[in-house]
Amino acid sequence: MPIIDNETLLAALQAVYKTVNHYEALLDTETLRDPENISELLFFYNEALETLKGAYEAEINKGENLPPLQAIIKPTKFIDPQQ
Repeated sequence: MPIIDNETLLAALQAVYKTVNHYEALLDTETLRDPENISELLFFYNEALETLKGAYEAEINKGENLPPLQAIIKPTKFIDPQQ
């Protein structure tokens, strides 16, 4: 795995987590036209999220001064900026 700094890891983890929440919210809508495609994307992003969480926890275990995982990826509700 390429070496990335902790700030980039933190930003990537938060961005992927937000994307997972977004796709989960889409699956809950009744007007979704292609749930299979969204499910595939959700699977991909969940895999990425687990990988990033593992890397983040490894950095914490190495003694890096990072906030606890639970403090940075809290459940969020997706808000559509066009509404």
